[in-house]
Amino acid sequence: MIPLIKPKHIFSLILLNYYLLSSTAYAYLTPKPHIGPAGIEFQSNVDLDYGHDDNVNFQSEKATQVESDFFHVKPFIQLKGIRDADVYTLQYSGDYRQYQEETTSDDYDDHTIKFIGAWKKGFNSDLLFTIENQVGHENRGEGLTDGFTTYDTDTQGENSGSFEKYGINEVLTTNTFNTSFRYSIDKEDSIGKLSFAVQYKEFNYDDRPTNTGNHNIDGFNLYIKDQNWDQTTFTLELFDQASSRTRFRYSIVSNLRNYDENSLKDTNETFFIAGIKTQQTGKTTIDVNIAWLYKTFPNQPNYQEFSGLNWDIDLAWSPVKHSTLHLFTDQNVEDPTEVGGYVLNTTYGTRWEHFWWSNRLSTNLGFNYKTSADKNKDDDKVTKDTDVLIALKYKFRPSILFELSYQQLISKSNKDSDDFTIPDMKGDFTSVTQQIGYNKSIIMFTTKVQI
Repeated sequence: MIPLIKPKHIFSLILLNYYLLSSTAYAYLTPKPHIGPAGIEFQSNVDLDYGHDDNVNFQSEKATQVESDFFHVKPFIQLKGIRDADVYTLQYSGDYRQYQEETTSDDYDDHTIKFIGAWKKGFNSDLLFTIENQVGHENRGEGLTDGFTTYDTDTQGENSGSFEKYGINEVLTTNTFNTSFRYSIDKEDSIGKLSFAVQYKEFNYDDRPTNTGNHNIDGFNLYIKDQNWDQTTFTLELFDQASSRTRFRYSIVSNLRNYDENSLKDTNETFFIAGIKTQQTGKTTIDVNIAWLYKTFPNQPNYQEFSGLNWDIDLAWSPVKHSTLHLFTDQNVEDPTEVGGYVLNTTYGTRWEHFWWSNRLSTNLGFNYKTSADKNKDDDKVTKDTDVLIALKYKFRPSILFELSYQQLISKSNKDSDDFTIPDMKGDFTSVTQQIGYNKSIIMFTTKVQI
């Protein structure tokens, strides 16, 4: 990353965080569309998982870790209508998980509904409208409750039981609303495509009471409210298909983010993005996106604007048709949960997919290494996360796929614990302690069915 220019008090940037994980179609289910009344196309699929998680709440100490088997169901339903050149699509996806261990209360049920309308306007222009609403969740021990602990009846230490202390007895429910318009000019015989887009997005945590009479719970619920935001995005984008193997991308993206409860965190950011995707010799694909960011803080005149370089780079190499190796890296800056500073994220990784003997049996090996460094803060905390994935897939039928996977997650830091502050009902601030680091593994058997 090019050094940020005079980053005195920097909030963050959120850049396209993108991995090119393309794979041969053999690894996926074969779509089975059904035609219903009025020519409506219907298709659906479902993932059924049964697995074991040895550290449900991302605990750093073995004494507070909770192990549990779980059931996991992910249904997907799509309706598509076509009228002349116009296409209307309605989608629903669900994500349900139930843990079998009675001592945990981390079950969740997420729902996403999405409508996509694509209209052809004349011979050289298109209009795309998307509206989506997602009721999701944030796991206990991740995000705002990263480093929180369950109560340890043996040690009963000062930092034990922060979930109970701050009233986090279940996953945090989130709601994301997203709508966008995109207008594109693209002649059929043209090598270029020009797009204009405007997007509005809201992210909110579920309302939590701030008048319980418990100052710890009320203060943390105020802190949760401070994280709610809405954002308007304007995009100007040009794609240049220089040849049958090479495509260039040039984009200007402007994000105007407003925090509902804490306007001091408001930010304006502009990205200047250049990218190239090219295929060489039929075996190597290179996808590179480089972005220069300029960021300002409209409600913090004492905070100096800053600039910086971010990237997403992916190299895919297929020495033979049935084997693909990916090498990727990305770097971005994100907002902290408090006012001031920023978090610098850098990721390096690899992924290998190989088909054995027939196109039905495949293995996937993945490795990610990510560092997250707190900048412009006194503690200089650096967190290092390692993610290892091994998966074996077997396509029993075109519409049925079995998968056995093992995932190991390890998080370490240069500090055993860290502090952050939350508001209290008197207008002051209270310090909250996080226990940093965890070791977690998940083994899971999955059945994917195209209905």
